[in-house]
Amino acid sequence: MRKALALFVFLLMWGCQSYDKEFQEILQLEDRRAPVAEFQKFTLHPRWEVKQRVALALGRLREAEAAPTLVELLSSSSPEVRVEAAFALGQLAQPFTHKAIIRLLSEEKDLEVRLTLIEALGKVTVDSLPQETDSTLMRQFEDDIPIVRAEAALVLARLAQRNIKPPLGSEKLVALLQDKGEEVRWRAAYALMRRADSSTAPALRSALNDRSPRVRMQAARALGAMHDFAALNPLTHLAHNDNDWRVRVNAAAALGKLDFSRGALALQYFPVADVNQHVRITALQALGNAVEQLRKSNVNFESEPVRAFLQERLTPAAQNGSGNISWQEKAAAAHALAQFLQSEVLPLLLPLASADSPHLRAALANTLGSLGGEDVFPVLEKLAGDSLTVVRIAALEALSKISAQNRALPIYLDALHSGDPVLFALGAQALAADSVRRAQHAEAILAAHRTLHSPFDAETAKMFFDALADCGSLAAQSFLETALQTPDKSIARAAAEALRKLTGKDYTERLPKSFTSTQTFTYEEIKSLKGAWAEIKTDRGAFQIALFPEEAPLTVLSFVRLAQKKFFDGQTIHRVVPNFVMQSGDPRGDGWGGPDYAIRSEFNRLRYVRGMVGMASAGPDTEGSQWFITHSDQPHLDGRYTIFGRVRKGLEVVEELQIGNRILQVTIHQ
Repeated sequence: MRKALALFVFLLMWGCQSYDKEFQEILQLEDRRAPVAEFQKFTLHPRWEVKQRVALALGRLREAEAAPTLVELLSSSSPEVRVEAAFALGQLAQPFTHKAIIRLLSEEKDLEVRLTLIEALGKVTVDSLPQETDSTLMRQFEDDIPIVRAEAALVLARLAQRNIKPPLGSEKLVALLQDKGEEVRWRAAYALMRRADSSTAPALRSALNDRSPRVRMQAARALGAMHDFAALNPLTHLAHNDNDWRVRVNAAAALGKLDFSRGALALQYFPVADVNQHVRITALQALGNAVEQLRKSNVNFESEPVRAFLQERLTPAAQNGSGNISWQEKAAAAHALAQFLQSEVLPLLLPLASADSPHLRAALANTLGSLGGEDVFPVLEKLAGDSLTVVRIAALEALSKISAQNRALPIYLDALHSGDPVLFALGAQALAADSVRRAQHAEAILAAHRTLHSPFDAETAKMFFDALADCGSLAAQSFLETALQTPDKSIARAAAEALRKLTGKDYTERLPKSFTSTQTFTYEEIKSLKGAWAEIKTDRGAFQIALFPEEAPLTVLSFVRLAQKKFFDGQTIHRVVPNFVMQSGDPRGDGWGGPDYAIRSEFNRLRYVRGMVGMASAGPDTEGSQWFITHSDQPHLDGRYTIFGRVRKGLEVVEELQIGNRILQVTIHQ
């Protein structure tokens, strides 16, 4: 009896044992992006908790050599280990692993592991669809469990993004539109949108009447992707009458993609007077898209009411029924009018160059760039000298699109010597496009770089390195070889890629085998974050975010530390895309800012549904301080952008935020 009791106590103590030491070491290795071999000892650990954690880390490395180890972990007796190994294998996206995934999928009994294996099967199918993968995938559509059918639909969506479209896919997905499960139906509609198979349009028109807004919004997107003019009336009805603003946004956007060469373009189709600002902005943008498509198709059309309406939107006294129209509506109207009038629009747009809103001035630059003619140069020249970087950046980007490169040379050189890393990179990029004087420009770029004191992030470093590579300078080669040894992995890899373009040689072997940790931390700090949440006060109200340190520990740690330093206080909402995301966290306010360091990507199995909080990035391991919140389901972001939280209160405030609104205070509660 005593022996039995002692054994029970021992097992209980073992079960409660802490693995902080192992977890901290794995996290530190993960943060350094250490070689796969340094993780191997943890795959042999006797406890499933450690194996589960190392499987997650191996997936985040994205190194092909980790695949055999992950396949072995898929044979673990622990479903917790198998599910993480399956997710990691999908993240590696190595086609040679598909046979192992298919074999294990046929044997797997645990539902969560099965779902993750199905997801992985879609991710490892990169260039073509093997027959055994096709047949395995099609069998999932006959499964009795709804979520299995839903996951199979999502795989077809991801395959379609890579232009892989199994022949039976459309038939299977159309059948799922009648499924009892909302999760199944919206994913089927989403997959049909990605496939854009016009034969499925009748079924999608019916789906516009689905009781779920998640289904209706995806069906509307799908019909827009197919340019289905037969959907004009039902989409118009939805855009004006649906009780969910997100559905109205998608319906309005879809209207702008229809083929109006088959019928008259009329203002009445577009909900330009909607009570919701997101809808009004989208409606004006859609109207402009419709006009642009007609022009590109060389269709002669005359719609004086549309033109007059757009022109009236630009007047100082313009109203939308709720007061003065926003700068976003003016920007959209200006762009649409430019599609009507082309170069003749210039006198009407000139007053916008002096608008109070810097965002409207930036939007004007984008519109002028789309016109392409040299006659817009004087306005862009003025905007390139604006006091705010958000306008200067837009002007530089627009200048590269018009036929006035010789006249723009002084502007590019001024950007090069501005002392601002973003303007410098854009200037370097523009100068490198000048094929006649590239050697001369390479010297100027390197000389200007030596006087630049502000640090680069991965995105601007890549632009700079690519510009040097395009110039083809031997001096650039020496500089880039030195940059290979930078402690920032993303910047070092950008240097290697630029060297490959410059010399035709592979420099990956000269990259450091591991990199400097991005943050100093103890595992006690990580553990203290459990249950933490953030209260975010804005000039439109407050909302709360539940943080997920278990799924993204270093991301949450960085966010918390920045918030405690009041880094976010006073920042603007610098990006909003209706029924997609709102984004903040940029101290510059122009979309290019960060905290002067990068953190690692911490991709996890969480999905981007409505209200998820993720990290913006310019590629793996380039995250800084910019974060976003989703307005609705966004499956294409899953496994590609770190999820580190979810809005737990005040989502209605989030959905009211527009570009230019301000974060007043971020408070962390632990």
